[in-house]
Amino acid sequence: MNVAIVGGTGFIGRNIAPILADNGHTVTILTRNQRAASAVVGGTIHVRDWDPSDGRSLEQTFQGQDAVINLAGAPIAEGRWTSSRKDVLRASRIETTRTIVTALSGLPEPVRPKILINASGIGFYGLETADEVDETQRPGTGFLADLCVEWEREAFKAMDYGIRTVCLRISMVLGKDGGALQKMLLPFKLFLGGPIGTGTQPVSWIHVEDLGRLVAAILEQPAFKGAVNAASPHPVTMKEFCRQLGRALGRPSWLPVPAMALQIGLGELSTLLTHGQAVIPLVAQQLGFTFTYPDLESAFSAILGKGR
Repeated sequence: MNVAIVGGTGFIGRNIAPILADNGHTVTILTRNQRAASAVVGGTIHVRDWDPSDGRSLEQTFQGQDAVINLAGAPIAEGRWTSSRKDVLRASRIETTRTIVTALSGLPEPVRPKILINASGIGFYGLETADEVDETQRPGTGFLADLCVEWEREAFKAMDYGIRTVCLRISMVLGKDGGALQKMLLPFKLFLGGPIGTGTQPVSWIHVEDLGRLVAAILEQPAFKGAVNAASPHPVTMKEFCRQLGRALGRPSWLPVPAMALQIGLGELSTLLTHGQAVIPLVAQQLGFTFTYPDLESAFSAILGKGR
């Protein structure tokens, strides 16, 4: 397929674009950052400039593409959730998705992409879920849940134009060259690692290679539609996550980070770390997707086993 990726220069995009190319797809990354795009260019991966406010230009870019993957969005965990920051988080997701769907709707059917895969997050389920949840669960409450609901609502409008639409509810993504894991390594390497808060909150995660393989499966299997959880089938507690990380690094996991300290330093953003969701990838499992890294031990071994 010809696949256009919006937001393809971030941690996730940099990793899944080569996976899609290796599967035989021709990938075009739409970016405002040519320098960042240079990290993934090569083979059947191409780069094109885009202006999020220029819907007409986007129409021309999408013409002849078979699929569009939208990963655009300002980083959720960089800075306190002030009113202005929340506006940035909303606009970078909701308005960008609206612009993309509008551009898709303006194309005649013969040249209109047939698939839209739009990023979302497991924050959809809220931050107070103690039980395991899957795609049948109703949305939770709070800023992240409301954001994901609005985000997905804009994406699913593409279905009105005959476009198969998948909202990928992405959990914590683990990989070698970015993401949340890289921010956690330094304290452990300094023998200062440990669980956040009580350590009992659930952590849902996915290896970035499995995420790329899941995206490829969604592109290639028409049965995928609607919401799809991008999470390993084995969520763990924060305490177990940190224990496994310490073990993989050969470091102790003994110094907990008090929830109150996070609340003082991060404000509402701290809830992202002190609460969690135990997310099960029901749809992916029902459609036969298998995870190369279903458990933390195998994931950490692949990421940290060499050159750590």
